[in-house]
Amino acid sequence: MKNIIILIILLFLAFQVAAQTFDETEEKKENLVLVIKNSGGEYIGEIVSDDGREILLITKTIGKIFINKSEISSISKVDEKVKNNKNGEFRASGPFTTRYYFTNNALPIKKNENYALVHVYGPEVHLSVGNKTSFGVMASWIASPIGLVLKQQIYSKNKFHVSIGSILGSSGYINQGQTYGGLHWGTITIGDRTSNISFSAGMAHINWPANNTDFMSSVREVGDKYSYSFYDQNHPYFIAEDDYNAQMAFEDTIGIFNDWNGFFNNDRYLYRNQQLATVIGVSGIAPIGKKASFIFDSMIFIADKSKVNYTTKEKEITYERYNNATGNMQLTSFNAIYGEGVISPETSRNITFILMPAMRFNQSYEKAFQVALAGFINYDEINGLNSAPVPMISWLRKF
Repeated sequence: MKNIIILIILLFLAFQVAAQTFDETEEKKENLVLVIKNSGGEYIGEIVSDDGREILLITKTIGKIFINKSEISSISKVDEKVKNNKNGEFRASGPFTTRYYFTNNALPIKKNENYALVHVYGPEVHLSVGNKTSFGVMASWIASPIGLVLKQQIYSKNKFHVSIGSILGSSGYINQGQTYGGLHWGTITIGDRTSNISFSAGMAHINWPANNTDFMSSVREVGDKYSYSFYDQNHPYFIAEDDYNAQMAFEDTIGIFNDWNGFFNNDRYLYRNQQLATVIGVSGIAPIGKKASFIFDSMIFIADKSKVNYTTKEKEITYERYNNATGNMQLTSFNAIYGEGVISPETSRNITFILMPAMRFNQSYEKAFQVALAGFINYDEINGLNSAPVPMISWLRKF
């Protein structure tokens, strides 16, 4: 019995020592700071002394370090859970942890951790204006197009976070700013700043002016305003006359003109003035080693494209034609049966999948660059599949 009591006391003391050690470890974790030097070097540890001229920092990887204060750019408390990998290396929650390659997660930009992102095609700037609110500007190098980015975190508990966001864009100098649009979404993020996955859903829209069809005409095009053919006998509206002058005369009567290169003007087509699309996104990030992270970023745009219905029309065309027998011009007539189009409420489905697997390399706490092997796959119910790679590179800077 006496031995059992001694054993219980020893176990109790062991648990007390273990609990005290655990508490001290937690307390040390709470006192961890990130020290960034002017040279870009960074250290995570605990400051044990500060004489006004230099600090003594204890780190786990290299032990005690004396650092002159004149060499220090900033000192900030590590207020997120610090991860410890098998080699004892630390990974801090940096200023770019709210961002994947293109999309963002539901975590807010921390105070004083504003950042800029520079793409080959243009810059972005994102600023924290509150504990849960941020805004930014993204543009091309000529500020056209240009967009305002807004983001608001609405819920956060443990590793579950929810936010809403919006991009409001304009064509800027191009097309005199008459074209505008936006992307509006909600995001659910599961995880912490170092490793997480996000699911997003929302709506995208773009609006064009009805009186100007020159800008982005190929994107706006719905179909031919008139349906006819001089060459295809299986065409629903085949006009049995292959003379070039006859074709010119017919197209002139229905208001379709050729320029001197033979290209049709925009009066040949029907155009939409607005395009809506459902947007779904799945993204994530995971650390690889001490300085690198793997990013998976993707977006799916699902849009409906209107079809064109044609009503049968008939018109007699009279034109001048050279007569080889007489050597003179003579009037010739033919009866043209063609289709006059109108945009139908019936639609076809168009799906665009954008995939952006990327690697981010953190050069320091304040600098990083990332490379994406991006590309897109487009499926159209009428035109079928097409795809293309779009590799990208960008640089991130904290300020």
